[in-house]
Amino acid sequence: MTTTTSDSVATTGQAERKPLMTGSAILMMNLGFFGVQFSFGLTQSAVNPLFLLIGADPDQLPILNLAGPVTGLIIQPLIGAISDRTWSPRWGRRRPFVTAGAILCAIILFAFPFVGVLWLGVICFWLLDAGNNTSMEPYRAFISDRLPKSQLARGFLTQSMFTGAGAVLANISLFLLQKVSALDKTAGNGVPYWMYVCFMIGTVCILLTVLTAMARTKEIAPTDEELAEMRSAPKGVGHFVRDIADAVRAMPVAMHKIGVVFLFQWYAMFIYWQFLAVSLGETIFDANPEQGGPAWDSAIAWSGLMNGAYNFVTMISALFLVGFSRRLGAKRVHAIALGLASVALIWLAHIGNQYVALISMIGLGIFWASAVGVPYLMVASMVPAKRTGVYMGILNMMIVVPMLIETVTFGWIFNSFLDSKGSNAILVAGVLMGIGAVAMLWVNPPDEADESPIVPLGAKRSISVYERVVVGSDGTATSLYAVDRAAEVAQAAQARLVVVTAYRTDPAKSEPAAGIHRELFGVDTAREALEKSVTGLTRERARYIEQRLVEGDPAQALLDTVGANPANLIVVGNRGLGASEGQMLGSVPAGVVRNAVCDVLVVQTSALDEERLFKA
Repeated sequence: MTTTTSDSVATTGQAERKPLMTGSAILMMNLGFFGVQFSFGLTQSAVNPLFLLIGADPDQLPILNLAGPVTGLIIQPLIGAISDRTWSPRWGRRRPFVTAGAILCAIILFAFPFVGVLWLGVICFWLLDAGNNTSMEPYRAFISDRLPKSQLARGFLTQSMFTGAGAVLANISLFLLQKVSALDKTAGNGVPYWMYVCFMIGTVCILLTVLTAMARTKEIAPTDEELAEMRSAPKGVGHFVRDIADAVRAMPVAMHKIGVVFLFQWYAMFIYWQFLAVSLGETIFDANPEQGGPAWDSAIAWSGLMNGAYNFVTMISALFLVGFSRRLGAKRVHAIALGLASVALIWLAHIGNQYVALISMIGLGIFWASAVGVPYLMVASMVPAKRTGVYMGILNMMIVVPMLIETVTFGWIFNSFLDSKGSNAILVAGVLMGIGAVAMLWVNPPDEADESPIVPLGAKRSISVYERVVVGSDGTATSLYAVDRAAEVAQAAQARLVVVTAYRTDPAKSEPAAGIHRELFGVDTAREALEKSVTGLTRERARYIEQRLVEGDPAQALLDTVGANPANLIVVGNRGLGASEGQMLGSVPAGVVRNAVCDVLVVQTSALDEERLFKA
């Protein structure tokens, strides 16, 4: 247990497993998502046009994209299960996998534009997706490992912002570099030089950001008990597969419900990524991949700008989605986001102006901010911490299975029912998004036992999550009871518990009137009361404990401690030292309730049988 006071710092016991991180540390930890998402952005916007440039037909695009869902289905849950049971004192648990995947991505990104035959391009695509998935899954688990519950929302929000930023740069690069006259020539394999430069930027970007983030962020060492459990667990691929199967059988009901919605949304999103350029060529640029030429190059570049636009909206909307999810429930927020994506894609299929088409990306960007953040946040807060890796992999299986179905079915659908038109494919994607929105509304709220304590799916919650729980104590029996209740709330929320004892330097010249709070005088008296207040707080009762001795008014001391942050909670007893018998609310809690900007929990201490509860 680590405790601090305003005039001294003392550390006792074992160091905390999940200390609170500063804002800059959270930014540094998530920096690598920028590079990983740059790589994903190229696979979404550049790889399919590249396939068309080296000889693929549009109806072959779904089957050529088989690499993404297959590698995601196999690699992400497997890497998750293996990383859950991995620990190296030097390299950590998740960092080796994140780093190895990033290095593989960098190598393939560098080599990809040099390919000249379709089969070799497909091999590169499989290796690139393998590297992306090797990095992505343990990276998400890394965030959950490192952050306490009170900071999970901020961590995944930051991830969404970097995810959007990386994709924006990838897609904007495709658009801007295509405008550079020195790069408009075409190499011998039919790939324009501006596309070479995009892949080179991706190579540098993923190496720089991922390696910096992994070098600057350390992992928390497991306890001796956890290490013993890891070493005693059976090894081998077969065991990890069984571990995944066991996790699927034991996963919360809410995860099954998320999987139903994912079936529609990810089938639709895979259609969008594959046929956006083809659709824009038909409806706006009067071009197609068979004819090629400058008009088709413009369609490819504008598709990159479109993807950059929706990812830019993702960066902005991610700032607000977590707050909306807390108030409305993630179920409703994600349903609204799916509805906006549905409207955007159906509209996009009928737009004939390239600039108006950019406006439709607002709805898709809001959806993408929800899709890449809210489900992961819910899962991270509802599954056992030691199995976060495997459950993040299972969530990814729910993503790639619809994509796998799309790759083996949509080529036939495209030719047989959609007249081989990309605009019709985008229209179908919009309809599927709408079905997903309805399905999300149809999902019943889970039992409270299955509910996420960070971002609710829709059930009522018995406790909110706070960053800090601040409680005042003067060492009396009633204040110790308030401290006890505050510790319970802080432990449930994995928040920092701040115990505040206020005192006056000079004794009062006269006794206070009856019913008025009697204050402590002298720093030594106050320190003794504070020590008495935290004596019974163990590491199991409250993980993060801060002690504060403050000279001045007790109510103002509590208010100054929480400041203007509404994410804090103040806990006070309803009657303090010297309050009149029968008085419902003492002067200190009354002053706090009157002036606080955050939640205040008033503990009913006046009815306590102190002789019975607090006798030695």
